[in-house]
Amino acid sequence: MKSVQKILVPEAESGGSERGALTLLMIGDEARSRRLLAFGLVGENDAVTCTGSLAALDALPSTAGFGVALLDWEMKAASGQLLLRRLRQIDPEIPIVATVSDELTARTARQQGVNHCITKPFSTHELKALLKTCARVPLPPQPEEKTPSPNGSSGDVKRGGATVAFGSQSQRMRQVLQVALRVAPTSANILILGENGTGKTALACGIHDRSLRKRMPFVTVNCPCLQAQLLESELFGHVRGSFTGAVNDTFGKVAAAEGGTLFLDEIGELPLEIQPKLLRLLQDRQYERVGDTKTRHANIRVLAATNRDLHQEVKAGRFREDLFYRLNVITLDMPPLRRRPEDILPFAEEFLRDVTRDADLRGNRSFTPAARQALLAHSWPGNLRELRNVVERAAILSDRENIDADDFPPFNATLPAGIPQVGDLISLAELEEAHIREVVARTQTLGYAAHVLGINQATLYRKRKRLPGPAESLSLPQAI
Repeated sequence: MKSVQKILVPEAESGGSERGALTLLMIGDEARSRRLLAFGLVGENDAVTCTGSLAALDALPSTAGFGVALLDWEMKAASGQLLLRRLRQIDPEIPIVATVSDELTARTARQQGVNHCITKPFSTHELKALLKTCARVPLPPQPEEKTPSPNGSSGDVKRGGATVAFGSQSQRMRQVLQVALRVAPTSANILILGENGTGKTALACGIHDRSLRKRMPFVTVNCPCLQAQLLESELFGHVRGSFTGAVNDTFGKVAAAEGGTLFLDEIGELPLEIQPKLLRLLQDRQYERVGDTKTRHANIRVLAATNRDLHQEVKAGRFREDLFYRLNVITLDMPPLRRRPEDILPFAEEFLRDVTRDADLRGNRSFTPAARQALLAHSWPGNLRELRNVVERAAILSDRENIDADDFPPFNATLPAGIPQVGDLISLAELEEAHIREVVARTQTLGYAAHVLGINQATLYRKRKRLPGPAESLSLPQAI
């Protein structure tokens, strides 16, 4: 009998590039069991390749075409650990599911580097659902990706606005991007702070695309969108009959992100009753589906974002302090667009190029000097999202190639709520705090900030230390 055996269904032989197709590498030393299991798993446009030894694994031309590997951890004629190590050497990124006999063996397998385990006995339906959840999408050959520079030069990868997030002329924003690029290849949890529209989701996508998990799923959960019970089911999954309307088992977003990144958008609005379960997921990588008693394990990286001040949420009792510190391993504070005016015109021009191409508009669109001045004069309370919408509207509705100031809608100069202005009914201390934050954010050195404020550096240092909020929001940008 051949040591490597392919079980194919039409159009799967090339590696299963069709969306939804399962391209499975099955590793086990019992040929009959392998073949029976493979026929139970294979469907239209699926492909399963079976192998049962180290030599057969080495004989494979490539593993790049496989979406997932299924490994019998308790083989008799070969070592599951040895085959796992060899498979990781050949393809470090391939997701691996191991079949095991008990939870103790499963724990050992996960410690050795297996992404997910399934305990015998199991149904082929359950196994196939798990394999499809864990499987990566085999990528076509890509040109070599250059390391992006802090100002977002030509090496950037375009995905979900990630190029915009990683491109900036702002000194403060470039400092944030340097930290993001440094921590992207790690598994550290990251908390992204910033107002709505500053590019928090795009930055999270960019971090994932520059991580070791980049070929695995990037899964987003919008925390404010659902009530607590539905959000818990959305996160962790549920079993049939666990609540009214639960007619089928579901895996949940945590399982969907297996091996990849789970992005929790607007984490500050996560219901208090779900927070202990998320804390357990972050600490122990363990969770249960709603209505289930079986403990499951997750191999994921967690990124979170919020526009709220989590320190104040903790003080108000709306956010758990232990969860905050678990999320807050690395903090990236996205400055609003009004604090990075040097980015307004470059981003507006990039958005204009995008909409000209996507909407198939004729000519080379550009901005007149009056339009540029109008863009720079606006406070942009909606940040990059508002800027993109304004540019897109003007480009589509204007009959001219050169977009003028009157092509823009009437700008509302209202700043986001919570930002004091001269004349507001607030104390002098609150106004001073807001002014110090703005000046510090827009200057490059402590000495220059003190000069603008008309005080010495020691006084500025003392005032900054007394300001509430995270230390990151008080740090000065350094020269790059």
